[in-house]
Amino acid sequence: MREIKFRGWHVPKQVMFSAEEMAIDQLTLLPTGCFINVSCTSTKLSQIIPQDKFIPLQYTGLKDKNGVEIYEGDILAQESFISWVIVWAKCGFYAYNLHNSSTIYPLESATNREVIGNIYEHPELITSIKEEI
Repeated sequence: MREIKFRGWHVPKQVMFSAEEMAIDQLTLLPTGCFINVSCTSTKLSQIIPQDKFIPLQYTGLKDKNGVEIYEGDILAQESFISWVIVWAKCGFYAYNLHNSSTIYPLESATNREVIGNIYEHPELITSIKEEI
């Protein structure tokens, strides 16, 4: 069974928070897809953060060839210079080929791929890849 955890992209601050950082800050993901900052003092002081302000990105349970955890929105490069974006569908994680938009594969292994960034912190990677096509 894979480990279930999330990292989060904070839209207003344009910062990615790791799963570990969010645990320290008492951030938990609600079934609605929103994060909640849980107050230890009183549940009435807990703050729900809307999904358009803090985007949850789920861990795939896989690591790249360097041992880096792969999350939704990560951009992977393959040795043959093919780049992929990781997306989540109700039935699992998929790799979306940035060079051929009609190619989508179930993400089952990433031993020959490397995380080179993500669509939030490095949107220019997608632009530069599309320009090469």
